[in-house]
Amino acid sequence: MSEGSSPAVSRRQLLLGAGAATVALAVPGMGSAAAAAPRLAPTRLAAGEAMVATHDRSHADFQNQWNTLVPQGYRPISLCVYGDRAAPLYAAVWIQRGGQPFAGIHGATAAQFQTFFDTWAGQGYTPVLLTATGPANNPVFAAVMEKSSSGVSLTRHLLRTGSNTDSGTIDYWLTQARTNNWIPRCIAPYGTGADRRFALVLDPNPNRELWSVAGWGGESASDYQQRYNAQAQQWARPALVSVNPDATITSVFRADSLGPLVARHNMTSAGYQAEANTLVGQGYYPIHVQAGGPAGSTRFAALFATRDVPAARTYTQTGTYVAAFAAVDNRVRQFMSTTGTRAVGVAITRGGRLVHARGYTWAESDYPLTQPTTMFRLASCSKPLTSIAIHQLIQQGRLSLNTTLQSVLALTPAPGGTMDSRFKNITVQHLLTHTAGWDRSEVSDLPSVNTVAAAFGQANLPVTKLQVARYMAGRPLQFAPGAEQEYSNLGYLMLGLIIEKLRGTAYPTSVQQTMFTPLGLSRPHRSIARQSQQRAGTVRQHDTAPGWDDLRIGASAIDGPAAGSSARMPLAYGGEDLVLFDAFGGWTMAPVDYAKVLAAFAVGTANPLLNQATVDMMWTVPSLYATATSVEMANYTSGWDSLTEPSGVRVFQHGGGMPGVATRILYRTDGWGFAVFASGAGVPDIYPDLANLAPSAWPTHDLFPSVGISAFPTSVTSRSATGSAPGDQRPARLRGDQVLNGSVS
Repeated sequence: MSEGSSPAVSRRQLLLGAGAATVALAVPGMGSAAAAAPRLAPTRLAAGEAMVATHDRSHADFQNQWNTLVPQGYRPISLCVYGDRAAPLYAAVWIQRGGQPFAGIHGATAAQFQTFFDTWAGQGYTPVLLTATGPANNPVFAAVMEKSSSGVSLTRHLLRTGSNTDSGTIDYWLTQARTNNWIPRCIAPYGTGADRRFALVLDPNPNRELWSVAGWGGESASDYQQRYNAQAQQWARPALVSVNPDATITSVFRADSLGPLVARHNMTSAGYQAEANTLVGQGYYPIHVQAGGPAGSTRFAALFATRDVPAARTYTQTGTYVAAFAAVDNRVRQFMSTTGTRAVGVAITRGGRLVHARGYTWAESDYPLTQPTTMFRLASCSKPLTSIAIHQLIQQGRLSLNTTLQSVLALTPAPGGTMDSRFKNITVQHLLTHTAGWDRSEVSDLPSVNTVAAAFGQANLPVTKLQVARYMAGRPLQFAPGAEQEYSNLGYLMLGLIIEKLRGTAYPTSVQQTMFTPLGLSRPHRSIARQSQQRAGTVRQHDTAPGWDDLRIGASAIDGPAAGSSARMPLAYGGEDLVLFDAFGGWTMAPVDYAKVLAAFAVGTANPLLNQATVDMMWTVPSLYATATSVEMANYTSGWDSLTEPSGVRVFQHGGGMPGVATRILYRTDGWGFAVFASGAGVPDIYPDLANLAPSAWPTHDLFPSVGISAFPTSVTSRSATGSAPGDQRPARLRGDQVLNGSVS
């Protein structure tokens, strides 16, 4: 922490009985008590605890509160100092409850706060409340530190805004928080608009709770309201709402749960008092109260809840326990506790049977339990489904791998675009194998929806898949088709349009008719963008981008003005247009549903999707890679990555990731496979547990009927596809992908 010179702190120390709190309260003598300051009368909460809340209290009056309430067993859970440096005011919320010993200071200069921190941190105390007001060169601080068994949280003050490589900035320490898995406990703004400063406390984040911070440069009340509306749609709550000296707002949202919560901001002192009176009468109480703004126009922000400590998480498993897969259960549990993932679904197949189907939840008691039938967005695990649909058309003689894109779609560029002379050479095989000519490391292979709308002179969103295709048909290719391999979502968007053109129906309808209906599947559907329209049984999306940000929001991609002034929405729930994603990343289904697709490859001639010759074609690594100058995935077949085990067994798989979900599907040619889906940024790797399972240990039961899916006939003869490959290529690489306003892989 920074330290400067200042007069010594005049400290009053009150020592309570054994095991009680130790209080050190600085009293530099800054004015007298307010005679009639607003307050909430002592209130008995549902948990039996008493609560007192006050605001607009002078320095001396706050001292009197401390002297009166602490001996009665109260402790502050919210504290804010605001207003002029010469006569600061205090808002506080006190709860009568036990807990660790604590120490407090108020009316302190930066140097006095530094000394207070050093003294108590040396005794194992950590900041739990920190607030400041006044000019950058002479602020006044108030803080509470509590005895900690887990160390002293990182604490900084006098921070500026600026580069995230400058350790004197809040930007730097928020970046460090991402790197080190810390989470903001306090962000206290002070100074002026021209010289804004911050005090910051960063706690360890053992549960890896998702969090997002915004507005340390200052958000208006209306912009913060939009942020709140967007974050509420992805089940995130405001945890900190600090009012800056210019009355703008700095906020932190996080994805844990307090249960029912009411947030209010941009209130006057009287407005806060009125809201508090009303909500306390309804069983709520203020848990976080902050104030700030220019002299004479102070604004308050407050959070009201029925509890102020986040609910604990519990671990739950649903579905049939199978002893043979106890190692899988243990691996999933360890993965969830390590990563903070709330929902995981696992389905395992062998010989055309579903042998394991479970849902795993690590979340609060009010969180929906993950069932074996809970549905997840697939992200790029949608690509193998599109490949199957294309190969069905090939099997029917309506396409070949050498059919050109233009011979089917006859695309014309968007106004102002010019078609690359090589575009006409793109074939179905190029699209399937990511060799069509788009290199997203140089130019995004999927333009923003706003760019596409502008190209067509369209005032409002949404845009269509055909418009995206036409826009990209008028842009230069980065390499000649077949000359390189670079992972491309656009290629699969084009394949979806080919399916629509030849089938004469929308892509989702076509795949339902030719793939899911023959397999007896009714749950799969194209992913829905709006949170309010999610189908029952769909998992919650918890957006995280490791090392960067969580709970991202942006301009709507599905409605509003194409110029970009539309309301902000969560990236997972409207910040991307999932209609555009369907063929490359837009399916939603349960792991058990995808398991039925995988199981079809283990039943030989009973496979209702493809015959064996077509399966072998789909799972053959193409020879065109041998002459390509750059190959990103040397073992990619047509929509499936692959590897060869030392035993000669071939493995076909794909991974996926988009805001709030990660997926992996896999099938081995000795007849077993799995689908693992998670509501986070990764999935547990259960492959070693299954690969090491003795053949005799595999169960013989079939759980498909238990999850509402018909079983394959028991009389079928199993036959496994082999595919061709250039030897053992472990480990196979699964792709991640940036797309439109977010990401999909």
